[in-house]
Amino acid sequence: MAKIIMKKKIFFLKNMLFRSSALEVNRLLTFNSTLSTDELNKISLNKLKIIFSYAKKNVPYYTKAFENINTDDITSLKDWEKIPILTKQDIRDNTTNLIANNLYKNCLKKVTTGGSTGIPLILYHDKRFSTEVIGWRVLKWWGIAPSDDIAFIYRKVRTGWRSKINALLWFPTKRLFLDASLMSEHSMHEFYKDIAFIRPPILQGYVGAVFEFAKFCQLNNLKIDFLKAIWVTSAPLIQAQRNLMETVFNARVFDQYGCSEVYWLAAECYHQNGLHVFSDVRHIEVLSDSNNQTAIGEYGDIAITDLENFAFPLIRYKNGDRGRYLDKVCSCGLPFPLLDTIKGRITDNIKLPSGKVIAGDYLTTLFDDFPEAIEEFQVYQFRDYSVTLLCVLASHNNATVICNQKIEALRMLISNEVQVNLKVVDKINHDQGKTRFIISEVK
Repeated sequence: MAKIIMKKKIFFLKNMLFRSSALEVNRLLTFNSTLSTDELNKISLNKLKIIFSYAKKNVPYYTKAFENINTDDITSLKDWEKIPILTKQDIRDNTTNLIANNLYKNCLKKVTTGGSTGIPLILYHDKRFSTEVIGWRVLKWWGIAPSDDIAFIYRKVRTGWRSKINALLWFPTKRLFLDASLMSEHSMHEFYKDIAFIRPPILQGYVGAVFEFAKFCQLNNLKIDFLKAIWVTSAPLIQAQRNLMETVFNARVFDQYGCSEVYWLAAECYHQNGLHVFSDVRHIEVLSDSNNQTAIGEYGDIAITDLENFAFPLIRYKNGDRGRYLDKVCSCGLPFPLLDTIKGRITDNIKLPSGKVIAGDYLTTLFDDFPEAIEEFQVYQFRDYSVTLLCVLASHNNATVICNQKIEALRMLISNEVQVNLKVVDKINHDQGKTRFIISEVK
């Protein structure tokens, strides 16, 4: 216990000396968690006005896009619908013009999206805002301190002298890494030995990568009994995956929503009634085809406004995800609105020759009523429009029967317009640790 207390003191002393702004943001975000929903909405509306006025004045793209809109036109959160949408193509075509012209270039941090669902996107984050502090707040929800040791399963893991510098910067916190793009029996076994020795209270990583590691531990009877939480992100989390990871790791799995363009959008609290949207730093809308806000409980396209990125503002940015707001209040008492688990990408749809589309919202929930039947699945559409459902079966007695029932349901859904097949496989390949539930070769 004394060692843990000392680690916390050193962690916060280092931040006080070198990153005092991070501690100030932490204090403010902690305070915001105690506010009422109405008070939080006022903060969000005020920040929307601020980012709007700033972008119109200092960002060439928005100066033109907002020329017929004034700050006085925004008197409520509903008025945000008056603002034009920002798309991925808009960013590709206007990257330079989306950079604020009143700051030094050293404020910019270049970010590239993974490109697992399309062409990679280049944009910038604002170095002046300590984004990771949003994570500190969520870690506290899960009973974890920011100074606690942590294990990661991610891409782009630092090696050589860079890893040594990273370890020094985070001292006394220990951070262990497994490269999700290079997962092998050897690398997973070495990672297991490291975490078994250090015993970090939390494991964080891509859904697909953490799931692969869980299966490896289960297959090799590797015991893990020290974790308090498993933190997964970057892909829809199906119930079957959550069940297996919680069984193997003997800890709760918490879903966190974010994207490369805007980190830290929403996350589950310990009550797991949905994803709490961090509305004091991110404004999330769920939009209809006409780009108006949908009714509570209705699925739509996600549009994000980053309330803290003044270097490269993202305002009403449609990132390609779909979701819906939930009509309930979490018993945890937090004032943040609840978003349902993200169901998939707009591009993750099945297209039929007749022009009909089967939405990924439905397909990612295919096995929600029988999560025990499969370990994981993927819907793959070939260029000839035929569809194959790939399934990794669990030990359930009726797993094959249930998979065949899902095939028949798919066939009925598409009125036998294209061929639908079931393929039982031993594993499903992941895109560098990220899970893609629906892949279509049809353009």
